[in-house]
Amino acid sequence: MPRRPERRTQQERREATIGRLIDATVEAIAEVGYARASLGEICTRSGVSRGGLFRHFDSRLDLMVTAADEVARRHIDRIREQFAELPEPPTLAEAFRLMRARHRATENVVWFELMVAARTDPDLRARLSEVGRRFFDDIVRVGRTVPGSELFTDAELEMLLNTVEHTFDGEAIRREIDPDPEAEEQRLQLISEFAEFYVTRRLTEAADGDTERG
Repeated sequence: MPRRPERRTQQERREATIGRLIDATVEAIAEVGYARASLGEICTRSGVSRGGLFRHFDSRLDLMVTAADEVARRHIDRIREQFAELPEPPTLAEAFRLMRARHRATENVVWFELMVAARTDPDLRARLSEVGRRFFDDIVRVGRTVPGSELFTDAELEMLLNTVEHTFDGEAIRREIDPDPEAEEQRLQLISEFAEFYVTRRLTEAADGDTERG
């Protein structure tokens, strides 16, 4: 006798519905933009009714912020996976290259769209700021796994990654209308060389200090 398919629990059905709504929101924002990612558009893409949507999210704002949080989670998870796939821990240059690729990922457009919308929407701005702070904290934690990062103080590493993050965000937007692969590669090399120079300087200072104490 063929086995009857196991029935999903209510919690499993709930999680599946939420997952479809979030996926549909990410896809809609990335493909048609924040303004056109209406609840109707999201419901059509997800196959969930408006009533079903409002059983899980109080408003469009809640759904949009949850989508931003999900994109941030995917960003961090993928970077960790890519680091783990390397035969050796990444160099600073390799880490920056992987970071730049994640900023160019299609789903990361969600962040660009929401940040622009937040400029004139105080509620979205407040909620997105909270998500953004958590996202950046996760980026810093991942940065600490890269050899050489231990030579940076917390403030120095945060400033470096904040600067690189803003650079890659701006580059990802600008290259849509005015791509310049040669300049982009030179920019990445400049960032990497600066970070490696800083590490070399710190190592030299430490070695000189040991010599003086000896």
